[in-house]
Amino acid sequence: MRVFISYAHADVRSLKRLHIHLKLLERQCKIDVWDDRKIRAGSHWRNEIQDALSNAHVAVLLISADFLASDFIVNEELPRLLNAETKRGLTVLPVIVGVSQFCEIPSLVQYQAINLPEKPLIGLKKSEQETILKNVADRIQEIVTSAGGR
Repeated sequence: MRVFISYAHADVRSLKRLHIHLKLLERQCKIDVWDDRKIRAGSHWRNEIQDALSNAHVAVLLISADFLASDFIVNEELPRLLNAETKRGLTVLPVIVGVSQFCEIPSLVQYQAINLPEKPLIGLKKSEQETILKNVADRIQEIVTSAGGR
């Protein structure tokens, strides 16, 4: 099961921590985690992202002001992900990384976030941040299990 992670490069710390929490599922071959760091030099990066989006079953959105400020994310990734949710049942999991206008965007706020928008990761103690990221892994495990995975 492909897990696509959409994030702003300014939020790479949260991305790295999320990867740590998803590693067990990856090691058990239950998921294949993809983010743009897998794009190799010389590749057509736009095509690589489109292919990864097309094959995703779950999309984790690491939402922050930087995420919402990214023209590429807002104009390219999000429309494709939201369309995939409607057409083929992709699961969208927002994780509120930083203070942002998440609640002002109807296309996003319709999805239940892993954590409350008023309690972004950036303002929490490390142990609370880690609990939220574990909750992402737990939710993905539930999706894998309900889809007939191990």
